[in-house]
Amino acid sequence: MSVSEREMEEKKYNWLYFHGKDVNTKKFQKKINKKSTLAYVILINSVIIIGIILIIWILASLVG
Repeated sequence: MSVSEREMEEKKYNWLYFHGKDVNTKKFQKKINKKSTLAYVILINSVIIIGIILIIWILASLVG
């Protein structure tokens, strides 16, 4: 495989970006694959649950 073919192949698979950053880099992969802490998971889940309860409560208030 010549250099130009290799460059073309790299460009072919190097199109996926997230907020302007290449997702194939080791730094990006390390950032998105890190484990969440228990406190962070509990916080996110509680926000989601409270949000759902508030939406249901608001919809119930508008209907009834």
